[in-house]
Amino acid sequence: MNVSPNVLRKETVALIRDIDRQIDEVKKVSDNVGIQPEQLRDKDGNWAMTPLLQAKATAYNTLVLLQDK
Repeated sequence: MNVSPNVLRKETVALIRDIDRQIDEVKKVSDNVGIQPEQLRDKDGNWAMTPLLQAKATAYNTLVLLQDK
């Protein structure tokens, strides 16, 4: 399947917006329990923000790689 770089850029920017909304939700939950978002853990004891921040960094890396040279 051949996907144009412009479509990939558009989809990646949309993904970043989705990730930002999820980060906002983690912040809301952490506010409700009175801790910093970086201190919030999920039911399995994993940090809640880590996968979101990794996903966001990967998406930004994708945008960098898609830049016209």
